[in-house]
Amino acid sequence: KALASKSDQLAGEIRDNRALAPNTIFSQFVTNRVLASLSASRSGFLGMESNKRAETQTVLITDGTNTVALCHVQDTPLSFSYPGTEWEGLTGTLGRNATNIPIRLLSFYQLDPRIIFIPITQTEARELGGKVYRTSSDPYKFQDAVLVGAQEGYYGECKFQMDLTTPLYVKMDRNSLKGLFGKFNPSRGDLVFSRTGELLGVMANSTYCMMIKNFNPTATLHFAQDVRNQQTGETLARLYTLIARLPYKLQ
Repeated sequence: KALASKSDQLAGEIRDNRALAPNTIFSQFVTNRVLASLSASRSGFLGMESNKRAETQTVLITDGTNTVALCHVQDTPLSFSYPGTEWEGLTGTLGRNATNIPIRLLSFYQLDPRIIFIPITQTEARELGGKVYRTSSDPYKFQDAVLVGAQEGYYGECKFQMDLTTPLYVKMDRNSLKGLFGKFNPSRGDLVFSRTGELLGVMANSTYCMMIKNFNPTATLHFAQDVRNQQTGETLARLYTLIARLPYKLQ
């Protein structure tokens, strides 16, 4: 019995350490992706309504306890600026196949607020179906990773290096890029998967990938038809200041 469980454990370890082919990782993404659709509205010039909409393909990820969809702020209607935009309404859905669930809130990642988390319940994750990705437990196991375009539908392989001056990020070696499908031009918002098929992180800009360690927020916006009491402008201006303080190469 002990021998059988030991061989099961070994088989599991070998499976966890096996590098997947990049096209396998991409086809898993295509099968399991979720469409995040977000809208922001406010009264514009002469009382005309001014709406912004955005859509992006993403995946669900879990840290073992919580489940979120994630994306880059540039793939949402929100943007960091000083002064920040005062939005009056925020609405959105996460959809997969024929299922749509309403977005209740979104959070800006404490370690880099450009990365956005949209939390969902376990019931909602089951409704959407598909694979819920794990965050990468050992991001340095393989030097190369697979980058998937959130907007353009491309993917490719590239090497990532540790940069000791930016320990929360890994740096993409642009000389090692191998575009495998589509017009491969890595940019912010692209999802980065480890070769074992876990989610390593999100491209914060076109060179640095923010590794996802946890889902701790620095700010949260609740979605509703009327969000004026949340002073979105104040939050977006504060986050603008946080990003402006980052080292230039991370901006």
